Amino acid sequence: MAQLQIVYLLRPGTQEQWRRLYQEIVESRREQFEASCRRIGITQVQVRLVQLLHSDLMLVTLHTQEPQQTLQELATAERPFERWLRAQLQGLLGWNVQDVVSGLPDPPSDLL
Repeated sequence: MAQLQIVYLLRPGTQEQWRRLYQEIVESRREQFEASCRRIGITQVQVRLVQLLHSDLMLVTLHTQEPQQTLQELATAERPFERWLRAQLQGLLGWNVQDVVSGLPDPPSDLL
């Protein structure tokens, strides 16, 4: 099982919005989220917010067999929940997840 790790420096003033999004997913969209993870091949999700001196850092770890394929599916899936989640992420990140995923290079074959 591979891990896909995403590290993101939060835009100023968005920590509470991230917490609300997480709360909404856990409380009212949990079944949709879990079904989406199963379809995409994600077996475990960990999200941490780390407070730094002048900003906040978000650490996301996704456990999946095929990290590149998982990212592509997250970016392109057209089911209602995935479209909703992408819109939420775009609003908080300030950029389109689909644009970033399409520009990622193939993963390296050797870890240095």
